[in-house]
Amino acid sequence: MKTMNPNVRRWIAVVALVVIALLSAFVLAGRLSDPAFHAASIAVLDEKKVTVTELTAAVAAGSVIISAVPGDATTPIANQVAEMATYLLIVVGAIMLEKFLLTMTFLVTFQYLIPIACVLTGIWLFTNRTVLVQLAVRLAVFGVIICLIVPASVQMSTLVEETFDIQQTVDAVQQSVDEIGQTDVGEETENENGGLFDWVSGIGASITSGVTDLKQKAEQMLNQFIDAVAVLIITNCVLPIAVLLFFLWVTKMIFGVQLPVSARDTVGMIHGRFRRKRAALHASAVQVKKD
Repeated sequence: MKTMNPNVRRWIAVVALVVIALLSAFVLAGRLSDPAFHAASIAVLDEKKVTVTELTAAVAAGSVIISAVPGDATTPIANQVAEMATYLLIVVGAIMLEKFLLTMTFLVTFQYLIPIACVLTGIWLFTNRTVLVQLAVRLAVFGVIICLIVPASVQMSTLVEETFDIQQTVDAVQQSVDEIGQTDVGEETENENGGLFDWVSGIGASITSGVTDLKQKAEQMLNQFIDAVAVLIITNCVLPIAVLLFFLWVTKMIFGVQLPVSARDTVGMIHGRFRRKRAALHASAVQVKKD
């Protein structure tokens, strides 16, 4: 059986790579980066944003109500509750970033990274430079990884939130805020048989008891705030990073591809290759002169 000419096989591979690059850039990039394609994940992220907004409103209301309690007993609690809004702002930023990356990662991967990987592979077919195919594989694997990060983290966060029932925690916080807001610390009590001293003592005891009860409710509400914010930070900030590290570890274990962790490492790797090449050329020139 007659074998195919190696040059013919190269050109067939080049044509296939060109077709893959064109399909990736002009067909897949548009469809996969369309928000309608990610409607389910976007709906989940929007629901998370609504939950964070409700919790932020509860934080603001709770801080105002606790700070209105007479005396300074609940002031530190009110300040700590107010600080929860800063962490909730970070969570909102993480959710917005996930929505942005959900579509942009597919656009960057299929419109730029995959075509560039195809071009590098095509050049490698004619030059046989291993660095080109290695870079192509890294670009392709990196593109697939960044495309899977957000959808995978959304699914993982959904499972975690269902386990902790974050919405129930938000409802409990809102109920605590309403209970504290409806409490009347200065409620007067009448004593028909007692004199003026007994009447004043009754009011003082009522206020002291009311403030103590409000302080306990405020502490309970603060604990609920901390639990809710901790779950939101884990699901929206920590999990995406954990998913990224997991994918990188799996990629390294299966494909043996170690992605550069920074642009500085990449530049250093390329510079090192060129430096070794210049040293080899210099050594060859010296040897030619000696001969």
